[in-house]
Amino acid sequence: MPLNKNIIQEKELSIQIFKGGFSFCTTKARPFFKFETHSIKKGESFQKLLESHSFLESEKIRGVHFNQKATFVPKALYNPTQKETYLNFNISVEEGWTIAEKETQDGQIKILYPVDKQIETTLQHYFKDISFTHYTQILYDLSSNARNVDDSIEMNLHMQDNQFDLLVFKGKELLLFNTYPYKNEDGFLYFVLAVAEELSLSPEAFSMVFFGKYARYKKCYQALEHYHEKITFSDQASFMMFDEREHPAPYFINLFDWCESFLVLIKAEK
Repeated sequence: MPLNKNIIQEKELSIQIFKGGFSFCTTKARPFFKFETHSIKKGESFQKLLESHSFLESEKIRGVHFNQKATFVPKALYNPTQKETYLNFNISVEEGWTIAEKETQDGQIKILYPVDKQIETTLQHYFKDISFTHYTQILYDLSSNARNVDDSIEMNLHMQDNQFDLLVFKGKELLLFNTYPYKNEDGFLYFVLAVAEELSLSPEAFSMVFFGKYARYKKCYQALEHYHEKITFSDQASFMMFDEREHPAPYFINLFDWCESFLVLIKAEK
């Protein structure tokens, strides 16, 4: 599955916010800061952090939320007055947080997720032109735009250190999306096989594509190979070079939200 992954370029900055910390990713640096020792708050400490790798000189800045799960709602069924109801099925909104609403690039899905406004307000103070999204919107858009119009079934898997995201498409139609926790390859395998069983998918009926390939997840790849042959990896077949161990979602280490460049290309072709 070829993906239109937009690699970070000069003067671009991807700020990725996780439950346990945050990362500033540029072409030259990809540090991960734990909330145990750092915080995203206005003040001298955060100012020095931003100046440490010339982050404030960035011209294109994207904030990507990983710190809370997202809920997908088909746009045809979406009622904007029911945001909290949609989230309350599996996500709790903490006091002082708000609910962000995004739409997939194909216009089929509304994505809802809780947002810590204090963090966004702080980042907007230092980066006036920053825009925000949820990482699952990027995963969906990359997957959807790589799909053909035929009815072939594909399972896309995005690995993180303590959880993984799973999207199943039939042609361009999303059949299932969910995020599952796991501690080892057995837990990972359990959920993948359970999804295949839930959708009545035999191994021959669908292919699997991983977002990138990383040494830290090798045991998960190997466990799956005993049950499924049609497994491929996006980007390249060999293990990725950029695999900073502290970053919880290595596929995003060198990714700058692809949507902007893709939309420019679409407009130019019209």
